[in-house]
Order: sequence, then C-alpha cells, then structure tokens
Amino acid sequence: MRAMTPAQDVINLGATAGLRAVEISAVIVSALSGIIVASRKRMDLVGTYALAVVTAFGGGTVRDVLLDRRPLFWVTYWQYLVVVLALCIVFVYSRRPYEWASRWQRRFDVVDAIGLGLFALSGSHIALQHGMPLFVAIIYGVITASVGGVLRDVLSSEIPMLFRVGALYATAVFAGCAVYVGLLALRVPLLVAGSVGFIVTVALRLTSIWRGIVLPAPHWLRTLQRTGEFPTEDRGPRTEDRTAKS
Repeated sequence: MRAMTPAQDVINLGATAGLRAVEISAVIVSALSGIIVASRKRMDLVGTYALAVVTAFGGGTVRDVLLDRRPLFWVTYWQYLVVVLALCIVFVYSRRPYEWASRWQRRFDVVDAIGLGLFALSGSHIALQHGMPLFVAIIYGVITASVGGVLRDVLSSEIPMLFRVGALYATAVFAGCAVYVGLLALRVPLLVAGSVGFIVTVALRLTSIWRGIVLPAPHWLRTLQRTGEFPTEDRGPRTEDRTAKS
C-alpha cells in the first residue's frame, strides 16, 4: 500500500479531529436534552444521570454494535461519562443551572434538533469509514441520531416522537444525512458537506415543529381523521407536552 503524503496525513488528522469535536458536541447537547426532560419529571440525580446517559449514548451504542465496532465509543472515550455526570450534578444541586434548564424547556426543540444534527453526521461518517454503502450510511445516521431520544422518551413515560404522527423527525435526519453523504460522494470538502447536512437536519426539524409541516398522512389515517376517530395533527402543543418530544 502506498504511503500517505504529509498533506494527506494532515487532512486525515483534521477529519478525525473534526469528527471527535462533532461527537463531543453531540454528547453534551443530547445529555442536556435528557437533563431538561429529567428536570421536568422532577427526577433525582440517579434518574437524571440515567436519562442523560441513554440520550447521549443510546444511538451511538446501537451504531457501534451493528458495525461490530469495539470497544464502544463511550468505553474508548470514557471521559464522556464523567463529563455527563458532572453536568448532572451541577444541574441537580445548583439552583441557577436548574432555573436555566427550566427556561430552556421552552427551547427544548432547538436543543434536541441540534443534537439530532450532530449525531446524524457522526453516525453517517463512521459508517462510511467502515465501508458501508452510501444508502446504508444514511440509515446509520438516522439510527445514531434517533435511538437515544427514543430511549429517553420511554424512560420518561412518553410515547417516542419517532413513533408519532406529527412533526418531521426521522425524515429530517434522513434528509440531512442524504445531503451530507451525497456531497461527500461528489467530493465536496468535508467541512462544507457536514455544515450543509447539519443545517438541513436542524432546519427541517424546527420548521416542521414551528410551521406544522408534516408528511402526508397515510390513507387509513385520513379516513379516521374525517370520521373523528383519530385526532388531527396537533400544531400547537402545550409547552409541557412539547418538552417531552424527542
């Protein structure tokens, strides 16, 4: 195999560092969304940490298991667990961060959308590094971004947003990952492709929530909605309900 040039080494090092920065940001933002939900549910430190951990590491763990990637990413970078624990302690036992988190409940959709976008890029990129086909890499991005939120909602006694008829969730992630993977296939620079893919994911998710943009309902749901047997899309949920959505 031909040896890499110094320029290629620098490029590869930059890509690795960029991926690590994205992953760290995704872990922190996703853990924060778990902490916000835990504060709304009035959980103690153990419950808050559990919710933060499954939100931050659930999707990446499933991704690593499916890719047979060992050790798991949070084992290799065990410092992530310590950082999340420190965040939980601060938010649980300090009044000011708790009040800040309470205010951010109203902005939960923004926090969650940012976490979705970051983990989506991470999942697709790692899948590509493992030689997965382009479409499969997109699916890995969806898995990485969404599973943590599903686990968070289940543990907090909520129906996962992924399984509800409503605002775009997996669709937004799929679109962002498709743009990211497609741009990489066209040899667009990694930073540009990642930035565009992230923006597409976040923009679609938030636009769907705030403007009520949804996928067309299946024909069986349209029939039930006309007869009143199934509620129509709730375009303006209460703040308490919205904070529980993943």
